[in-house]
Amino acid sequence: MRSLFVKIFLWFWVAMALISFASFLSAVATESHPFFDMPWLRLLIRPHIEGHLKMQSGSFTGHWISVVGNSLRLAGQTAVEIYERDGKTALLDYFNELERAVRIRFFLFDEQNEQLTRWPIPEEVGELSLRHRRDGLDYERSGESIFTAQQLIGPGGKQYTLIAGLPARHFLTRDYSFLAMNLIIILITAGGVCYWLARYICMPISKLGAAARRLADGDLKVRVGSVLGRRRDEITELGRDFDLMAERIESLIGSQKRLLRDISHEFRSPLTRLTLALEIARRREGQDAINALERIELEAQRLNALIGKLLMLARLESGAEEVDSAPVNMHELIEELVTDADFEARGRNCNVRVVLTENCFVPGTRELLRSAVENVLRNAVRHTAENTEVMVTLSCRMEGNSLRAVIEVRDKGPGVPEESLADLFCPFYRVGDARDRKQGGTGLGL
Repeated sequence: MRSLFVKIFLWFWVAMALISFASFLSAVATESHPFFDMPWLRLLIRPHIEGHLKMQSGSFTGHWISVVGNSLRLAGQTAVEIYERDGKTALLDYFNELERAVRIRFFLFDEQNEQLTRWPIPEEVGELSLRHRRDGLDYERSGESIFTAQQLIGPGGKQYTLIAGLPARHFLTRDYSFLAMNLIIILITAGGVCYWLARYICMPISKLGAAARRLADGDLKVRVGSVLGRRRDEITELGRDFDLMAERIESLIGSQKRLLRDISHEFRSPLTRLTLALEIARRREGQDAINALERIELEAQRLNALIGKLLMLARLESGAEEVDSAPVNMHELIEELVTDADFEARGRNCNVRVVLTENCFVPGTRELLRSAVENVLRNAVRHTAENTEVMVTLSCRMEGNSLRAVIEVRDKGPGVPEESLADLFCPFYRVGDARDRKQGGTGLGL
């Protein structure tokens, strides 16, 4: 039984079936006779019934009469007190009210065996009254009834005999077809509820499994948030986590594809120029051939630099190469880079100057830090308007227990669109579609 749906359904259904069956047995054991349904007698009789059910031997009828007799004795004692205090009329009113409540007729006899209730006496009642006084007989069964007798003593010391007729059907012989039908209905209803519960729990899990298989087959657009509906539970949280995972995988694979495309583009341009330069060198002599060879050398150097950067990037991202970290004087590094950038900017009638620098040392690799800062500075020089100034600021800030160097570069160019800021640190990413050397580099600086 590997199906989670079947497990949930069966466990809940069996549990509800056992609870229903236990309730059925409890109802049979403690509510087995209509006489016990009377609210005023139930609390009096129930403890005696529970004690009786624990008994393992003896006559059921005798025990049943003993149990009921204890409660009837209380009712009879009340009747005797009413009779001696208020007379026969009050006694008849009490018995009439009691008969309407419990559907049992009571008979009360005095010491002379005279009936005090004034209604017809069945033959069995008269005989039981006499034999009770003579032989001490407590009950007598007649047909579908049991007549039980109780000896009572009134407040005045007089003796009385109380007789009541009770149904004698054994609770094991009752017709419980209606209870069985109720039990079947409960089981069917419980089965329906358990089926719905199991389906409610397992359906989104099945959808998650189907989405996972589609993702494994290469469908990177698959998401489960929309198919889970408006649930607000742990399965929905799992679905959201799955969607985040799928988005991340799609982004990573998309980045790899874009990286492969950009690498191909970066290699194609210098290789094309190399091919053209070789053709020129073959066809020409003298200075033209020298110029072509110099061009080949330049493009080869660019390819070598690009391949070196790619290899470094791959090693850093894979963790195969540990970067040596040492304190770097950011003040000296910024001054050196600004000097180089200012020299390059003069060709466009621009200049680069340091507005403010502080002595700041940060742990890192000087060449990598130089590459990152130089990338930003050269982009500022390239995109700032002519006859403008690029300003550089270096400041030191404490964040927690660590010192941070904050480098600000301000130019008069168009700036980077807000939606592109997060992509500046992706390999080969460049704002816009320009791919020529005049407009942009390889996209590996940052």
